[in-house]
Amino acid sequence: MKYLIILLTYISISIAADGKIGGVTYFNYTNAEDTSAFNFQRQYFSYGVNVSDDVSFKVVFDVGRTNKVAEEDERLVTFLKKAQIDYKTSYGKLSLGLIGMNTYNIQEKNWGYRFIEKSAIDKYGFSSTADLGIGFSRTLVNQLKMSLQVVNGEGYKNPQSDKYHKIAFNSTYGEHNLVKNSGFNAGVVFTTEPTDDKPNTMASLFGGFAGMGLRLGGQFNMLTKGGIESQVISVSSNYGMTDKLDAFVRYDMYDPNTDEIDEGKDNSTYLIAGIQLSCGNGLLVAPNIRMESYEDNLDSVTEYKINFQFKF
Repeated sequence: MKYLIILLTYISISIAADGKIGGVTYFNYTNAEDTSAFNFQRQYFSYGVNVSDDVSFKVVFDVGRTNKVAEEDERLVTFLKKAQIDYKTSYGKLSLGLIGMNTYNIQEKNWGYRFIEKSAIDKYGFSSTADLGIGFSRTLVNQLKMSLQVVNGEGYKNPQSDKYHKIAFNSTYGEHNLVKNSGFNAGVVFTTEPTDDKPNTMASLFGGFAGMGLRLGGQFNMLTKGGIESQVISVSSNYGMTDKLDAFVRYDMYDPNTDEIDEGKDNSTYLIAGIQLSCGNGLLVAPNIRMESYEDNLDSVTEYKINFQFKF
């Protein structure tokens, strides 16, 4: 009930301040060997307003599962995912509060199907998608953009638990949104967070292209945490068959332990292939197949899904 009151409060504020309310829903149907179920993935509610020509504010609520399996607690709960203030200056844009991370967004748009699957960095836990801190971004020359952030490093669901902070750097050249625009991009991401021992670091190299009905994306990510080095390579392709029908495929190669310190984790590959149908009025439908296999296990996991997105 309290979350409904919060939502209604923000709706009232938005009407008064002439802001913009939006939302997106992700859900799916899964059919696998041991599973047949309708699943709720995510519900985002957002409100944004331009306070002035230079200052804007956006808040995003995230409704999802707690995923606390060990405590047998998988309820749908509401998290505050973003409460971001942006201040535009002649030197660049300053972002404050609970801000979106600069580590994954462009790679996610190169892939282009968040409602079907997370980007590789997000899926394999290489970086959180939002955190509490401060950021600065600036376009240097032509299409070269730089972004630097200092955040807690715990993600948007957890409070700060130590004295250390994460520093995240992104440098990208080219078009940032290949879902909507033709062009190309290439970039690098690097994060570092001190610990009582060795720092935790993450590096990402990525690139994408969109044109002639085709969209391609690729990324290489390496995470070093607690003395264990993990890597993931992800490549994807999309082709617009008609104005309303796309075909897509994505292939991930994940090595959770390149140093072989933890022998309980196996290398894996993950394949997604399917089509997306745009039904209009914000509704997308995407039947697809997924196959995940492990290096030391001849059996692969195959799932058939129909993913849905409704956006308003």
